[in-house]
Amino acid sequence: MAFSGALTLTDLNDYLGPSQVCIKPVEAPEMRPNDAPSSISVENGVYVETSTGPSRARTTLETAQISLNDCLACSGCVTSAETVLIGMQSADEVRQELQRKGDRVFIATISAQSVASLQTRLGRPYAVLWPQICHAMRSMGFELVLDTSLARHLALRAHVREFRERKAAKKDGAQGQPVLPMLASACPGWVCYAEKAHSALLPFVAATKSPQQMAGLLAKRVYGPSHAGTTLSGSLPAPMAGVYHVSIMPCYDKKLEASRNDFTSSDGIKEVDCVLTTGELYDLLMEQNFEAYTPTEIELAAPHPRPEPGSSSGGYLFAILMDVYQTWMSEHPTSTPALEQRTIRSADYTEYLLRAETGEVLFKGAICYGFRNLQNLVRKLQRETGVKSTRMGRGITRRGMEEPPYEYIEVMACPGGCVNGGGQMRPDPAWKAEQEAGHAQAMQEGAPVQGWQGTDRRWVQLVESAYWDDSEKSSDVLGTVKEALSPSALRTWLGDMDESAAAIERSFSESDFRTQYHGVEAPSNGLAVQW
Repeated sequence: MAFSGALTLTDLNDYLGPSQVCIKPVEAPEMRPNDAPSSISVENGVYVETSTGPSRARTTLETAQISLNDCLACSGCVTSAETVLIGMQSADEVRQELQRKGDRVFIATISAQSVASLQTRLGRPYAVLWPQICHAMRSMGFELVLDTSLARHLALRAHVREFRERKAAKKDGAQGQPVLPMLASACPGWVCYAEKAHSALLPFVAATKSPQQMAGLLAKRVYGPSHAGTTLSGSLPAPMAGVYHVSIMPCYDKKLEASRNDFTSSDGIKEVDCVLTTGELYDLLMEQNFEAYTPTEIELAAPHPRPEPGSSSGGYLFAILMDVYQTWMSEHPTSTPALEQRTIRSADYTEYLLRAETGEVLFKGAICYGFRNLQNLVRKLQRETGVKSTRMGRGITRRGMEEPPYEYIEVMACPGGCVNGGGQMRPDPAWKAEQEAGHAQAMQEGAPVQGWQGTDRRWVQLVESAYWDDSEKSSDVLGTVKEALSPSALRTWLGDMDESAAAIERSFSESDFRTQYHGVEAPSNGLAVQW
């Protein structure tokens, strides 16, 4: 099992089991003064506590456990939950839940990045693969198998609304917490890192829920109740306990996101019950011999869900950029702004400026993928905002830079973004051997070969190509925006999806689309220090 390489830093002790380094104290009940002494013995492998008083009461002791929620609330490490506690959200759990299904409605939502990864590994087009996946999962017991396109679009629309609010607050001179730059919040690896190492930056992190959690809202409050026969009109029902929602994502860190208490109702109902990675879904599909299914002509002719323009990580920067552009054009129809692009270190760290004809910068944003770039970004934000790290580094309060600061940053922990998530399919051994042979030949010829953290970059590019499915839209933000500058394209992108999303939004409140974050203080326990 390949775990996420997103959170690998020199100052963090990743992938260490709690038996070695976990510092969370075991909660034991306090002894009352009048309690009789007791003794503990082992009987058939079970610990039993026996009172030495007259009652001779016997109590079977429970094994101390550490949950994903415990890890999220602890600052001792960031990702040991991935290596030790991953069994809490796994294919085995899904199998067990299906066996005791009862009257529950099972819904699966599958990310576009996961489908693209499976397409690349299996070498088949979306039109063939998607019906095979749906058929296999329905055979397992799932009533609904959905992609995340609508949930992602809801997240983008809510993201744009939040950016407008923050920008208006800055323009009005709002005091208190900082409002800009706004940082993307869809990557749980980045959010977890910010909470544990840079909590001073949390006010800048967007409060909008990720597409995964938006999909959870739809599953528990729209699709599930509707499938169960509930008539939906006006306000939606409370989250439905009779719905079991499984999310398939490219990243192990999404399991941590689904485990957050913020995404659990007061009745204990989670928006996402279980998260599987692309690789775990593949294992389930192989058990069902899914490749033997031949899609019907109707299934083969079904349209491919159109990806959001901008990037294969969701297109967050593009959504903000296009909103700023369209707002400007509606107010200044004769003044067309120009877009400038600047690569800072690589394609994983690129800046975008939207500049009016007068030279005024209307918008400055960036995409920042991978923790190497992310650390540089954090230092830059500390200089621009004056915030301090909760762990390392010094708060630097230099201001008044000549260049305007960022207003929005699309942050993702994995190099290359979500298509290179730690839970994605790895290259086929034959493909890998072929590439290694080519690498050896290039080394002999003295040709430079670019390295890549994690998966081979050439493989990631293949997944990226499958994500866009040869559509007219590539991941080139600059080219996309320039195309959108034409009068014929001056309209809301993805109009059909906008209409569907707007209909859903009327039944929710804005607070349903928002969440909150919790900074975690560094441990003060001297026993937790790694020597």
